[in-house]
Amino acid sequence: MNIIELKHVSKVVPEGFQQKPILQDINLIVQRGEFIWLRGENGAGKTTLLNLILGLLKPSSGEVELMGLSPQSANSKIHVGVAFQDVQFPTNVKVKELVEILRSYYPNPLSTEEILNKVNLKDEENDWAIKFNGGHKQRLNFALAIAGNPELLVLDEPTKGLDEPGREKFWQEIKLCRQRGITIIMVTHYKSDWDILHTLATRHVTVHKITESPPEGQLTEELINLEDNALLGQPENTIKTENLPETSSQNIQRIFQQQFWFEILQLLRTPVFLIATLALVGFVPLLKLQGLKGEAATETVVYLSAIILFTIVIDRLGKRIAVERAEKWLKLLRATPLPPSVYMAAKIATSLLICTVSLLLIFGLGSWQLEMRMDLTQGLALISSLILGIIPFAILGLALGYLLNPKSADSILSLSLIVIPVACGSIPLPVPQIVQDLIAFSPFYHFRQLILSAVNLNYDNHLILHLLWLLWACGTFGLLAAWLGLISAIAPFSSFNRISTRDRVHRCIPSRYFSALIKMRSRKATIGAIS
Repeated sequence: MNIIELKHVSKVVPEGFQQKPILQDINLIVQRGEFIWLRGENGAGKTTLLNLILGLLKPSSGEVELMGLSPQSANSKIHVGVAFQDVQFPTNVKVKELVEILRSYYPNPLSTEEILNKVNLKDEENDWAIKFNGGHKQRLNFALAIAGNPELLVLDEPTKGLDEPGREKFWQEIKLCRQRGITIIMVTHYKSDWDILHTLATRHVTVHKITESPPEGQLTEELINLEDNALLGQPENTIKTENLPETSSQNIQRIFQQQFWFEILQLLRTPVFLIATLALVGFVPLLKLQGLKGEAATETVVYLSAIILFTIVIDRLGKRIAVERAEKWLKLLRATPLPPSVYMAAKIATSLLICTVSLLLIFGLGSWQLEMRMDLTQGLALISSLILGIIPFAILGLALGYLLNPKSADSILSLSLIVIPVACGSIPLPVPQIVQDLIAFSPFYHFRQLILSAVNLNYDNHLILHLLWLLWACGTFGLLAAWLGLISAIAPFSSFNRISTRDRVHRCIPSRYFSALIKMRSRKATIGAIS
């Protein structure tokens, strides 16, 4: 079985209403134990080719296989390690913790101590990863790449910023990887690496720009170190990849637990967010100054609780995903065996935990300061309704995170605090009847009715309808989040974060719709010219 196989692969990307070809009719086979030196000018398509191999992009035509599987499958990356350039590490995470979370995605990882020793970072294991730059950052990138004890290493400019000792240590580890038969694909523009690559690489693979491609095609190859190529078929120089372990339910559970703890760890080290959440909860005692007590205060506290929950899920989910996407951390995670569903579930579970704690504080303060009287059954029913009802909007927060820039998330959060009360129907407005009917179709309206049913306040007695509507919203928002996640999670490698929202939406629309739009515009232009 070949490690990598590309058959007649082409890739086009939308550019406005046009289609721009990046790769055309690419054929490539990488065998076990090879060392591929990938070359090409900027803009030739090297990064696009790597993204196709790793399943971060889907080909417009042709077929890509990684370890004999579709590269979109998490199982295909169980034995793959990747080091991207310009990846920003998560804030408030130490070096050792970052290595441990990456190695938890793999079934047979190296030990944390061994990983750190290989890159000379053992003395810095308790440093904050976000403060690394230059050579230390590149060492940590390489540490994350080898954490899973890979059989395939994909390295994009791995020596960028390394000092001389760091460079020597890196090439020492690469030579050890070659001796173990690990397959390597490396992209580097540094001429200081070329002499070593000429002695280690088994093939030069050059990607040409489509407009400058030679007659033999966009991809040209040059075999070197033929004595190393002759060893590729020998058993002692290859690694058995035919029987890849599948991601079992036990592994999924273990990965989820590790990812959930990783999210909690970052949350506990984000005092600004926690203080802001507590400040919102602190509005409850202020209602006493308005003379609200007992049953009169219940409905106001319930509405305040819902607004706080919306704030949490949009800020913690939408904004956080937007930041991780912009910093390319999400792109690195997509190149690991971490299932996207587990990544999303861990973030949603963290947000729901914050919501639960906030609700306990809110109703605790309400009972103490506002003399709210609510028995245990009613209190649990209300908290359960709020938590269950917020899940569709937590998923909507995920979708917004995949679509928005980090700065836009703050604007959306502020706007939502105005739109949500209106969409819930809690603020009566002098609007036409058709607008009021549309509000009844809003999932926000059904969320409001669900929580009112728990406290028997102005409830319309259609509980099943509201539950079904929220379940439908949950599925719809989930599909939207998954779709946007597949399209835009890897988009920071291009200019995705620098284009307008309109163009960003255009990139999320399948190319066949662009073709239809182009034909419609051309037809209208022709009719206009004739008339």
